[in-house]
Amino acid sequence: MVVTGMLCRRCRNVKIVLSYDGSCYNGWQKQKNTENTIQGILEKNLSKILGEKVKVIGSGRTDTGVHAFRQVANFVTRNLSIPVDRFKVILNGGLPKDIRVLSSEEVPLSFNSRFSAKFRKYVYFMFLGDEKFFPFVRNYAYLALKKEYDIDFIRFLSKDFVGEHDFKFVSSPGSYKSTVRFVKSIKVFRLKDLLVFSITANGFMYKMARGIVSVLIEGEKRKDPDFVKKVLSGCKINGLSLVPPNGLYLHRVYY
Repeated sequence: MVVTGMLCRRCRNVKIVLSYDGSCYNGWQKQKNTENTIQGILEKNLSKILGEKVKVIGSGRTDTGVHAFRQVANFVTRNLSIPVDRFKVILNGGLPKDIRVLSSEEVPLSFNSRFSAKFRKYVYFMFLGDEKFFPFVRNYAYLALKKEYDIDFIRFLSKDFVGEHDFKFVSSPGSYKSTVRFVKSIKVFRLKDLLVFSITANGFMYKMARGIVSVLIEGEKRKDPDFVKKVLSGCKINGLSLVPPNGLYLHRVYY
């Protein structure tokens, strides 16, 4: 969104960083059939605070059940009476407790949280601990099918995802103009009872992050060193299932 002319002198572009638990929401993006989305709730609260209709732009459209540590969003307002750093306090006073605004600041009118982003990082958590504790973390991690994984082999497989590739066979392409994305890095490590996948790319398509994790897990299971290459080339893979959304988090957005 770029605002020019006389309108520029009467508007502010406000950037907010927020964290949310996506367990109870139908994703980020506002929908016609439900008001239960992060974007919809933010717009409703901001419109009430500012006395005008507000459109909130998010850096990424997290899906149903997906969480965010540091989602970035922005909105343009003609209301100049509220100090920009007060939006954090005012919004947190009216938002549900599972959505928190971490900061608010004024940015140039040319800033767009989605299109100005250079890279995004998602992390995925798999729970490897005692199953009796899983009921307490079930909304925030995927229960692994086994307790031990060959992490070195998963790292070896992940190298074939790094770089520029067509990810149409690893995601749900939908109406994207291009299915080519550049993956900057993939890191896989054990953190106590969690197996963590950290994926940084210039953009993510629908289900792409979960698709990458699913392929790596299946490749480790099959001990096939060429598994990722086969998937990217479009080879038909039987028995490949998608990991659930509850373990996925938008971790950080880079500008």
